[in-house]
Amino acid sequence: MAKTTTAKPAAKKATTTKKSTTVAKPATKKTTTVKTTKSTEISVSGNKKIETLCKEFNKKFPCLQLCIFYSYAREQVAKGESITPIDRSKTLASVRRADSGGTISISGNKKIKTLENEFDSVFGLYCQVCYYTPDGKGIYTSGSTDDKTLASFNAECEKRGCPKDKWK
Repeated sequence: MAKTTTAKPAAKKATTTKKSTTVAKPATKKTTTVKTTKSTEISVSGNKKIETLCKEFNKKFPCLQLCIFYSYAREQVAKGESITPIDRSKTLASVRRADSGGTISISGNKKIKTLENEFDSVFGLYCQVCYYTPDGKGIYTSGSTDDKTLASFNAECEKRGCPKDKWK
């Protein structure tokens, strides 16, 4: 009888091990898929430093630059005055309008004007998407350019030979 009892538990252990191995493989594949999906968007919240946001934006759209200003800069631009971007070492929460807050998601299919409007409505900040021409002239997007998506305008700038990684 002792021989019969020893043989049965050994068979159960082998069966359990096979089931555990089979279950672990599909779980790994699902995790990889989720990571790929998350990397397609940039999440913007108040605790993000402006410098980090600019780096992430430029990594995704290498021919474009994100410039963020205090809201009063809009009036200065209308008057033809020069404006200075906000110190990039600060967080969005430390420079946004006191009664504002929330999150923005930036993806390639978002229109330039939508992104600029979201910065105004969510954070109370003036935001401009910029680029440099092949001869080095810095340009803020406006007019019909603002109706283009970030991905399509970045591709257009790349075709024209606009320099990359000029956000610094």
